[in-house]
Amino acid sequence: MLTTLRAALPGRGSTMPGDVLEREVAVDPVALAKYAHVCGFTLRDELPPTYPHVLAFGLQMALLAQAPFSAVGVVHIANAITQHRPVRLGETLTLAVSVSELRPHRRGRTFEFLTSVRAGEELVWESTSTNLKRGAGDDAVSDDWTFEPPPETAEWRLRDDLGRRYAAVSGDHNPIHLHGWAAKPFGFERAIAHGMWTKARCLAALRLPDAFTAEVRFKRPILLPSTVTFGEAADRFAVHGHLEGVLTA
Repeated sequence: MLTTLRAALPGRGSTMPGDVLEREVAVDPVALAKYAHVCGFTLRDELPPTYPHVLAFGLQMALLAQAPFSAVGVVHIANAITQHRPVRLGETLTLAVSVSELRPHRRGRTFEFLTSVRAGEELVWESTSTNLKRGAGDDAVSDDWTFEPPPETAEWRLRDDLGRRYAAVSGDHNPIHLHGWAAKPFGFERAIAHGMWTKARCLAALRLPDAFTAEVRFKRPILLPSTVTFGEAADRFAVHGHLEGVLTA
């Protein structure tokens, strides 16, 4: 929590930090069960594929606290997870997180958190989280992402307290997710769902192979409370109007 608050302070230096932060963790089964419940995963002896992101969140915030700008206004716009094999409960994991340099974007500048997870010497999981720092952009930068939405297969009713419940199990207490009054100064009429909750809920609804890559783009925030539709077809999945995803075995 303190690291998150430090990240919200004015930036430091002129370049992104070049450190690689590492941490060894053993997963708490009680915390894991609470996370699985909030995100819709069946409780198993394997980690939900989005859970390592939660384990690495503190390291990401520690790097962001060294960035040349405040974290206020930073938007998570895309996330790609590669699971090389299921990660088993009880394994001791080594997390490593680094951050890329800033790149131009049509709405500002982007940077990426690069996260890897090893069990012993074996690389079992990795991810790239793309974030946008809004500001003066470059119209010459194009987005080559094309996506055909799949048909609707389910409807989800999301409660007003979803952001608070996910914050409790993820450590992400960004005020835009907690209460409407806290979200309004940032331009939202109500609190919004966490993007990584939305991705987790999608993956919980899919039949996943042991090894895969799941790449998503976050298109538009989900206001809470809300009713949204989910769809899946072949290698595509979506929360219509809000998230677009591709699953590659």
